[in-house]
Amino acid sequence: MNPQELLRSAFDKAVEAAQASCLIPHLNALLPIDGKTVFLVAGKAASQHARIAQECLGDIEGLCILPKGQQVSTSLNVIESSHPVPDVGSLLAAQEAMALAQSLGPNDRMICLISGGGSALMSAPLPTMDPELKMRTHRALLASGATISELNTVRKQLSLVKGGRLVEACRGRIVNFLVSDVPGDRVEFIASGPTVPAHTNQADAIDVLTRHKIDVLDELLPWLSDPKNATPASDAACFDRVSTTIVAAPSQSLKAAQEFLEAQGVECWVLGDSIEGDSETVARVMAETALWQRRHRTLTKPLCLLSGGETTVKVTGTGIGGPNAHFALALLDALDGARGISAIVCDTDGVDGAAEIAGALIDDQTLTKVGEANLDHREAFKRQDAHTFFQSIGQSVIPGPTGTNVNDFRAILIEP
Repeated sequence: MNPQELLRSAFDKAVEAAQASCLIPHLNALLPIDGKTVFLVAGKAASQHARIAQECLGDIEGLCILPKGQQVSTSLNVIESSHPVPDVGSLLAAQEAMALAQSLGPNDRMICLISGGGSALMSAPLPTMDPELKMRTHRALLASGATISELNTVRKQLSLVKGGRLVEACRGRIVNFLVSDVPGDRVEFIASGPTVPAHTNQADAIDVLTRHKIDVLDELLPWLSDPKNATPASDAACFDRVSTTIVAAPSQSLKAAQEFLEAQGVECWVLGDSIEGDSETVARVMAETALWQRRHRTLTKPLCLLSGGETTVKVTGTGIGGPNAHFALALLDALDGARGISAIVCDTDGVDGAAEIAGALIDDQTLTKVGEANLDHREAFKRQDAHTFFQSIGQSVIPGPTGTNVNDFRAILIEP
């Protein structure tokens, strides 16, 4: 395999490790109960999770909330909604999820199969709040470069269902099987934690909005300053009825990629599975790490630097891009055609930003191709037009929606 094929195969192995089949042992271990069992399936992996649940358990009752365009065959009620910016479907989805939770009695249970993307797909404001105000807040935070943890800190305090509010509304037991797409696998940030306790509060949300200069803060203060609108306390008795298991996580996907690469004779260093920050800044640090290895080590076999997490971009340009492709473009500039260094930077859900492009591949010939095509990578970077740029030279990675989401995947390969 050439370097690009090797890196693309490593990405595919990472995605494969987070597929819905990881649910099978957990679903098969569920014991019967006297009351009824309902399912809440929400997130970018919802179509695959609903399929696996039906294959394991037959016809099931409940709700499936999935991104528009995904296909699913299920006995669950299905609502399609939008990501990364919520839409009317997201509002209906949150309301129906709340109604499902409220419908259960003390002898019933709700099995929650929740994956990343659930925050936008299942989104309704606090009672009396105008949905458009919550939508404007969401758009402003996305454009500000706020981290996913910061974004979810705010969303929980403005939401009908997030921050454990579904648990508060439900009298039955809740069993969570979660796919983590957040740094450090903090369950309260997976889909903004609708069925787990929140450990951030209204003051934390105000701090995020202030730090990122979000201009709707004054409009939000009537809700964020009223304790009646706060998420339930993390030690509230309702959470005694909740059990939570992470069934797939970035660390597992990085391990799968590492095992594949090591079997191909590649030495691997895992730099971390929860790296956050500005895409350009992190890319330039990782480029320098790779260049240092090239300058100061005598490699006897290829070395691959693996990492995960979620970087962000403060939107200032008018192009078509996403954090991963933007990272790859910054990496390309920083490496400056260094011999024998290749990289892949992709979102494991197959959608980087708002485009159905996972990310990009680069190598030591990419800048040559750029010159032959009379393109300017720095100008594309300034426009934040990375997807257009990489598509024009045939180095975009386009697997289509993968049916899972364990955050970003980055691999930088350094050859001897």
